[in-house]
Amino acid sequence: MKIKLKKDQRYSICSCGLSKVMPYCDNQHREYNKKNNTNYKSIKISPNCNVIINLSCSKWIKDINE
Repeated sequence: MKIKLKKDQRYSICSCGLSKVMPYCDNQHREYNKKNNTNYKSIKISPNCNVIINLSCSKWIKDINE
């Protein structure tokens, strides 16, 4: 997935795959962490210039059996 990031803005990127606004974090991991004793956190990015980045995460594809 490619996304555009703007200089000097802070972005929170999902690492758990539960966000409803992928690839951005919406804190869905907090309740999941409590229920499942996990420790997912968002990944923070603050670019010093406008940039396009490629993102991927194995957790972004949910198991259809969940």
